[in-house]
Amino acid sequence: MKKVVIALLLEGWLIAGPWQTHTELSYIQTSGNTDTSSFGVDFHAQKRWASHEVALDFESNYAESEGKETKNVWLLETHYYYHFSKHLEIEYLIGYKQDKFSGFEYQFYMGPGLGWQVVQTSKQDLSLNLLLLYSIDSYTTDKKDIYPSGRAGIEYTYHITPMLSFVEEANWRSDLSHPSNWFLYSKSSFYNTIDGKLKLGVSYKVDYKNEPPRGKKKMDRTLMVSLVVDW
Repeated sequence: MKKVVIALLLEGWLIAGPWQTHTELSYIQTSGNTDTSSFGVDFHAQKRWASHEVALDFESNYAESEGKETKNVWLLETHYYYHFSKHLEIEYLIGYKQDKFSGFEYQFYMGPGLGWQVVQTSKQDLSLNLLLLYSIDSYTTDKKDIYPSGRAGIEYTYHITPMLSFVEEANWRSDLSHPSNWFLYSKSSFYNTIDGKLKLGVSYKVDYKNEPPRGKKKMDRTLMVSLVVDW
């Protein structure tokens, strides 16, 4: 199954036809009593041919305060979809995350699932998915947990006006053998069209770990004001 998915991902990447991309870039620098700087990028690309679709998601956030690194996290996910119909699809997900200050060396997960397009109108879109994953959590203490996990996700878009839209993306992943070990990610965004494919975006991210490594906080929050390009 893994080899088939990789072959389909490569086919989707190389096959003729346009990619649709969404890029968000943010940079904030302050000086005075405290010198701080932060940089963030969110990138999404997707391509569909016949009943197949591949997608790539990349997120990165970096911050410094008084010349010292205070945040360094990045996430990469690849998706393969096979659309049975307008509303139903199967999905295969491969994800990898590094967060330098979280206590994890890395987190890796992969596995299949189902997606359902619940609502699709000119005003709003709502989709749900449910996946069964093979997960690895590698800690900076050399500890490593390998376990089956389930992940439930939601994507919702509401077009408030022709120029302004709201987007919510969230997923919850839980260790099936140890249910109190779970992770929640949420990104709530408003996008305002400036001109054509150019937008201004404001996003609020929440990254929650119910059982973080010892000495680490459960929740990380990120506010991004971004220049957005859709192509």
